[in-house]
Formats: sequence, structure tokens, C-alpha cells
Amino acid sequence: MADLICASSLSQLPELIEEYGGDAGAMLARVGVDSAVVGAYDRFVPFTALSTVIGLCAAEFGVSDFGLRLAARQDPDILGPVAIAARNAVTIGDSFQQISAFAHVYSPAITAQMHHGEREVAYEFDIVLQRVPYRPHVVELAMGVTRSTFRMTLGHDFRANRITLTHPPMSDPRVYTDYFGCPVDFEAPANLVLFPRGVMQRTLPRVDALAYDVAVRFMTGHDRETAFADAVSALIVRSLPAGAATLDTVAGLLMMHPRAVQRELADGGTTFEELVDDARRDLALSLLANRGVPLSAVARQIGYSEQSTLTRSSRRWFGKPPLAKRRELTGQPGVTAGRRPAP
Repeated sequence: MADLICASSLSQLPELIEEYGGDAGAMLARVGVDSAVVGAYDRFVPFTALSTVIGLCAAEFGVSDFGLRLAARQDPDILGPVAIAARNAVTIGDSFQQISAFAHVYSPAITAQMHHGEREVAYEFDIVLQRVPYRPHVVELAMGVTRSTFRMTLGHDFRANRITLTHPPMSDPRVYTDYFGCPVDFEAPANLVLFPRGVMQRTLPRVDALAYDVAVRFMTGHDRETAFADAVSALIVRSLPAGAATLDTVAGLLMMHPRAVQRELADGGTTFEELVDDARRDLALSLLANRGVPLSAVARQIGYSEQSTLTRSSRRWFGKPPLAKRRELTGQPGVTAGRRPAP
């Protein structure tokens, strides 16, 4: 699974580090993260970098509940479209279902699911990566964000029936009960938030059906297996016009080694070169359908320095040169002797 999480997961981290007398930029640099990406919804950082920096802060500042303290500062909106869908669902049950169904859009390294019992419902969180440094610290961060997300929909007076964590307590147990406002069990089989089944039917106020539909449509199709390829493709499309859609450049934006990017893509059944070619073809198709865009500009926009390269690629993609493809897309008739093409 992809070792990635949205860079919005780092929101408020520099401020908290500075409060404890640390150098946020230096701390992030130690785990290979550029502080410029902190809070960005369209950038990804390694999940293991997030877990490592949380653990390092806890150890070096002597604050064992650093993950919980960071979660208390973060807004559920760091989840991006997941939060939009959760906030604008019709019922609490629908809201929680969206959170569990699309958690991988925020991070393909995590999984969430709902378990329905006769009297209680359990939300389960887990990390699918096998090797995660400081795992308990990042689990506590995630469970803290989960509490905030549930409060977003159920109100700030929400209290779970019980919280269970798979690791031993890293702080005094009273820290956990004070934070979550309910009993907390440790060294349990799973990381769970348990609450009464009856709340699932509660209707949410001020539902924005359009926002909900847009968020769900965006997330649908972003399954766990293709999430990494989707992230790479988005960066390729953004980099094409500047001629910067190279493996080294995109790997740098992802804060990953180029070979690691290649391995992740191979696991998903594709290659970086295939994604670049697909992105160029799709963008070329869109631009060729616009008669106001000169062919030289089409070539530049898809990252080609020469129009002749566009011609060769167009023959490979569409079986015809770009001008012929444009005529096909726009319904423009071919040029006959003595006649100029329609304007």
C-alpha cells in the first residue's frame, strides 16, 4: 500500500513544535518534509514521515501525548472532501459511512470500517503499512482527529461509550479519559470508537446536497489500489506545461525517492511513463477540441518542445495527425483545393 498521507495532516504541527521551543523547519527536514507543503490539500507526504516526526517530538520534548495535543488543535477540514461529505450527509449513519468508505482518499496508508451491533456501533481505525515508526503516537493522532470529526457532526458534547487502543498507555490513563471523555481500554484487539447505535439515525442540520454530491463524486473511483497512481497523475498534469513532468521532479513533489515511486506504480500495474503518456493524450484531446488553440500551443501545453513530436504522438494515439484529429473533433471539413477552411 502507498506510504502517503495528505500534507494537510501536518496542519498546526509547526506551531506546536515552536511552542515547545523546537525548530519546526529543522524538525520536518529531519524526516524529509519541506515545511512549505504543510497544510496543503493537493500535496502528499510519506505517512511514515508523519509518524516519525510525531514520535520524535514526543520523545525530545518529553510530551508523551503529543499526538493527542496536535489532534486537539486540528480542524476536521484537514480531511478535505472526506470532511465535506461527512458534514453534508443526511444522517449520522451516512456521515460515518462516508468517513470509513473514503478514508483512503486522505491516506491510502489507513483503513476504516464500521461494525454494527445490536446496541452499539464501532468505528475501527487501522494502519495498513506493516512497518510504521512510532505507530502508537500516530494512532493516537488519528483517534484524536476521529473524535473531532465525530464532534463536528454530533456536537461538541459528543462522548463515545468507550475507546479501545491496541497499544499500552503512553501517558497516565487519566490523560486519555479526560481527552476522550469516556473509558479507554488499552492493549485491545482493535482501535475502536464505540457509541450507541441509536445515534446513527439522527438527522444532520443544514445539509448542503450539492456540496455532498460534489465531494462524493470526486472521491468515487479513488480506490485504495489506484490512489497513488491518481496522486502521481495529478502532479504530472500540473507539471506538463512547464516541461517538468519528469520522474525526478514528481518524486520530489511527493517527498519520495524516484525508485520508490516506480515500485509503488509497478505494484498498481502501471509505470510513470504510461501515466505521462496518458496525461499527454488526454490533455491533447481536450486542447485539439478547441479550435482557438494553435497546434504549437498544444505541443507546449503537453510538454513538447517541438510540434513535430506532437504530430508523431498524435499518429500513435489517434491514428492521424493533430490537424486531422481537430477537424474530426470540431466537425470542421477538410481543406479542398482553392478553398480555405471555415473560420
